[in-house]
Amino acid sequence: TLMRSSAASDVYKRQVLKSVVAVVLCLAMVLSLAACGPKYTNGISTEEFTDKKTGVSYKGRIKIGAAIARTGAYSLVGEPYGGFYDLYVRYINEELGGVAKGTGEGALGYKLEATTYDDQGDGAQGKNYIQKLVEDDGVFALVGNLGTWNIVAAQDYIEESGVPSVYWGTGSSYQYFNPAQGNEKYTFPVQPIYNTEGRIMYLRAMQLASLEGSGVTSVSKIGVIHSSSDDGASIKAGIEEQRNINIQTNPDQPEVIFAQINSTTATELASQVQLVKECDVVIIAGNQTYFQAAYTAMQTANVRKPVITSYVNIAPATVPNEATSAEASDIYGGAWVIIDDSADERQKADLLRFIAICDWGVEKGIISRSTADSYLISAYAMSSFIALDVFMTGIDRLADKEITREAFLEAMESAPINVPISGGVNYANGQRIGLDGMSFVKYVRPTEAGAAASTGTFVNVVGMQSIDQILGELDDAE
Repeated sequence: TLMRSSAASDVYKRQVLKSVVAVVLCLAMVLSLAACGPKYTNGISTEEFTDKKTGVSYKGRIKIGAAIARTGAYSLVGEPYGGFYDLYVRYINEELGGVAKGTGEGALGYKLEATTYDDQGDGAQGKNYIQKLVEDDGVFALVGNLGTWNIVAAQDYIEESGVPSVYWGTGSSYQYFNPAQGNEKYTFPVQPIYNTEGRIMYLRAMQLASLEGSGVTSVSKIGVIHSSSDDGASIKAGIEEQRNINIQTNPDQPEVIFAQINSTTATELASQVQLVKECDVVIIAGNQTYFQAAYTAMQTANVRKPVITSYVNIAPATVPNEATSAEASDIYGGAWVIIDDSADERQKADLLRFIAICDWGVEKGIISRSTADSYLISAYAMSSFIALDVFMTGIDRLADKEITREAFLEAMESAPINVPISGGVNYANGQRIGLDGMSFVKYVRPTEAGAAASTGTFVNVVGMQSIDQILGELDDAE
């Protein structure tokens, strides 16, 4: 019995030894493969290669990444935003040959390697993913992070890391620097900052009395329902700032009544809506969740005043169902992309380029025709187009140069950047204020003439104007 046990023990030992050797060999193989892979320095690889799937040759790789809420409360924003983001990256690589492409014949570009994570609209989760992109994935730049929740949670970390951050899908004041100092310079905002939008919203409220079809004859009292979070608080601050500026030259300003909401519960909303029921116009200052809840509460309480909301809510998918009723409050808001006849030749060409990318995706079988059509009317899909395009402008300026983060900063600040389907942004001298020009749009219900979709649409009622231009019109009206 002892002899049999000893023999069995030897067999067992040999089996264990074989297993250990197999694991060691497997690990060695993995390490060997890793050693043969591309070598990155701050998210840049300069090793030439040919993509076996597409046959496209590149002079290297550039890693970028973003946190995008594709599921959760903000999926109406994140799904088209992230979907077009993925499509455009493929188009850039497969059709354009990558980014920072040289100018000579046969010149190669860098393949854009994009990694995105679904933060589900949660700032803590978004920050974790942003840290993962920087520390584990080793991105060269963050391009197109989405949402106020993420910038509030992660901006300090991003500044400490020194990683370029191009375009945030929010107007949060956390990205506002004028001038930027140190690592603040690596933040490149594009969308209008909420503070600036608040100033514009106050002036647009005063403009309603002269706007045909608004139903407003005079504006003596403006209601502001605002969230307590960064978006609502920043818009509120901008409204107060512009009113104080106006008072210096004209003390006869409309009274402003502020109603803060800390949640979307029916009880709180009902009480706060009562504070603005006597106002001539109501500004709803907050993102999609707060806008929808506050607007619905107004209709429930029969407070049918014209509503002005943030540009982040200007999309048919965000409009509450109650708005389709002819008796419901009209919805107005700012827009920083131009897709109607007021667009200039460059902006029209940008729009045609956006359409061509969607069509390419259908032809290649990457997306369906219905998905492409949904992108074509989505401000959120256009936003990721803009995010990647602004990044490309900066990186393409380094086509024949060594690409470093310092060189990228210099390239971004070297000249103004045309923002697709919009105006321009200038990062010179540390200026980080985003765009300051917006048009004014109105929601058109499905039953009304000109509505292009079953959910209704938004039409331009006042062309793109800066704060100074709006003030000039108001002065002329007086």
